[in-house]
Amino acid sequence: MGKGSGGAWWALLLVAGVLVVAAAATAGAEKDVAAAEVAAAVDRDPKEDLRWCRKGCRWQYGQDARRRAECERECRERHRQGEREEDEDEDAGALASGRGECRRKCASRYEDQPWRVPECVSRCRRRGAAGEDEEEKEGGRECRERCERRHAGDWREKQRCLMECRRREQGAAEDDSDRCPCSCRTQCERHQDQGSRRRCVEACERRREQEGEDGNRCACSCRTQCERHSDQGSRRRCVEACERREQEEGSGGSGSDEDSSRGDRCQKKCQRYSDWPARLRCMEKCQREERQEEGRGDADEQDSYCTDRCEERCQHHGGRETQRRCVRRCEREEGCRRRDAVAVADEEEGNDDRSCRQQCQHHRDYDRRQQCQHHRDYDSKQRCMRECRGRHGGGGGGSWETVAGAVLQVV
Repeated sequence: MGKGSGGAWWALLLVAGVLVVAAAATAGAEKDVAAAEVAAAVDRDPKEDLRWCRKGCRWQYGQDARRRAECERECRERHRQGEREEDEDEDAGALASGRGECRRKCASRYEDQPWRVPECVSRCRRRGAAGEDEEEKEGGRECRERCERRHAGDWREKQRCLMECRRREQGAAEDDSDRCPCSCRTQCERHQDQGSRRRCVEACERRREQEGEDGNRCACSCRTQCERHSDQGSRRRCVEACERREQEEGSGGSGSDEDSSRGDRCQKKCQRYSDWPARLRCMEKCQREERQEEGRGDADEQDSYCTDRCEERCQHHGGRETQRRCVRRCEREEGCRRRDAVAVADEEEGNDDRSCRQQCQHHRDYDRRQQCQHHRDYDSKQRCMRECRGRHGGGGGGSWETVAGAVLQVV
């Protein structure tokens, strides 16, 4: 009895051990299955789930558009709910890696452009939150905030505002040495608000008046003036030529006061231009025209002095005609500039050479009427006119001969 009961006892123990081993194996298998399901859930694309959910709605409801639309709406709700849960899980469990923070930042940044969120998230995860913060700072966080306030509902206007703002920010970030300190408007372009920019310009102009700055010249004027050249080589040559011109003008010596006064006049004339390069071009043109006018005035004054000197030299001649011939001869010797001799003779002698042409107008033949005009040589034309005068006479021949002789003497 005892021996038989002992064997049964050992049999029960053996069965219990087998059951324990089987239970442990089953539990391990269940854990493996659960882990595989979790891994599959992690690897599964939420967009793929949404796509299959919509296909299921079409298969299930077919032509029933109302119920199919309701089913697809539920699919979208579950998809959004899953994304929110994923974000919460990322924020709770993977905050150290910055994934939840990246998604939050990108969703906030591209709220008006949701298709750019995944690219932003992947870029943020690659470079890290610190690099993204730096990019946001450099990319113009102020520009985005400002444009979102101004154009909250209009996506197109917001994008245009962003591009213009970033372009202005890039221009304002340039070195101050590349900008003309004398141009208040250029200096104050960094202000985006129109009121702030106007106040900056007014303060700059008041400061220039107090300090007595010369707005006509500055170290960066050549660089700013040559920004219109898109080619780098052309821009460099323009800057070099401008600097050479400024050095030549700066070493003018005694003419520096005249150049300064000329520059002041041209500056007042050209201050209507708000663009600095346009104002410089206007000032250069103004100064060039004034120099030309001064040159013409000096030449006229010199010629007038030369003529007066010749008239004084020929005063001893008693006859008017003899005195005039003496003056003309003196002017030729001295190199005085005079008007055309034919025009002088016309004015002083009553246009007698025109009278012969008028006398020839009775001819119907055009060639005979214009018989003296075909001569290009002045002497030949004068001989023709004398012959015409002799043929169509009418008195006064001696007077014409005197005038013709005077004209030929001058020429």
